[in-house]
Amino acid sequence: MQAEVIGVHHLKIWVSDLARSRSWYERVLGLEHHISFEDDDGVVRGMSFTVPGAGFQIALRENPDLAKALSGADPFAMEVTLEGLGDWVAHLDDLGIPHGPIIKASSGHAMGFADPDGVQIRLYAPEEEVRAAQVGSEGVYRPGPDPYLRENRT
Repeated sequence: MQAEVIGVHHLKIWVSDLARSRSWYERVLGLEHHISFEDDDGVVRGMSFTVPGAGFQIALRENPDLAKALSGADPFAMEVTLEGLGDWVAHLDDLGIPHGPIIKASSGHAMGFADPDGVQIRLYAPEEEVRAAQVGSEGVYRPGPDPYLRENRT
């Protein structure tokens, strides 16, 4: 038997205010509440949500200190289609959520926005042709410059 990973179960995001973040994530990403977690003191400080159509969950965990420490971080990217990026721009605009432009990334297109605690959420639309061109003969992926670094933006 070979040890292998077969997918993503959940992403955990540390938040400063669980109720505020729950409302935001349900409204913006369409998350559906799955289960709540009580701490030893009986207070709910964690919740898990399904991400419709994505096959993984997002968990929110209230911890103001960790949320503050992660402000500005971009710990994950969610995959969308290239056409879907335009739909996301319209959706975020309708909700009044500030976001970056759609940019050409190393192997596709991307855009980002921040949650209430400043965690950067990236939406990424990969392009097979670009990805294939950046894999050398030895099968090693060689991405271009990081599109999220300020000095690489056009």
